[in-house]
Amino acid sequence: MKNILSLFIFLSLFINSCKEKKESEKEPVISVLSIIKGQVNHIDTSFYQLVKTETVDGKTDTTYIKREEVRGLAAAFLSLPDISQNHYSENYTEDRLIDASQNTLSITSTAKEEKPEIQKQIIIIPLDELASGKVESIFIDRSVRVNDSSIQQKLFWQIDQYFQVVSIIQKGNEPEKVQITKVKWD
Repeated sequence: MKNILSLFIFLSLFINSCKEKKESEKEPVISVLSIIKGQVNHIDTSFYQLVKTETVDGKTDTTYIKREEVRGLAAAFLSLPDISQNHYSENYTEDRLIDASQNTLSITSTAKEEKPEIQKQIIIIPLDELASGKVESIFIDRSVRVNDSSIQQKLFWQIDQYFQVVSIIQKGNEPEKVQITKVKWD
């Protein structure tokens, strides 16, 4: 009887330790927010020529902008919750996919429910940059509801080149309005 009890205790401890090991082996989530903040800080201290292209209702306007304006134009990115934080990450599923034809790794985080602001986030890393972890591009689907209005945003950041914000704004019973803002630097 004593041997059976000892065996039972040993097996339960062994099973629990295996479970804890699997949970701790989970890859850490990449913080997109820290990457974007680093990009904005880099632009703030650079001498790049900055060009903003804005399209509203099918009309496009292109202008040069000052470095000081970039932070405001990137606000849609900078105001995102950091889903790499533990209290957010449990609300997302993560899939990793290697695309041999593109030579990239895609890390896709998808919301488990419709409530989170970030519905989907995709990080693209070139396979030859895996060791350094250098991200090539970031896609984010964002959804914000305010009273009777909703804003759907498609955010794209091409590292060291440009970012783009596509906003689809629906207010009450009014027709939806599409606004596209792209900021490029050389």
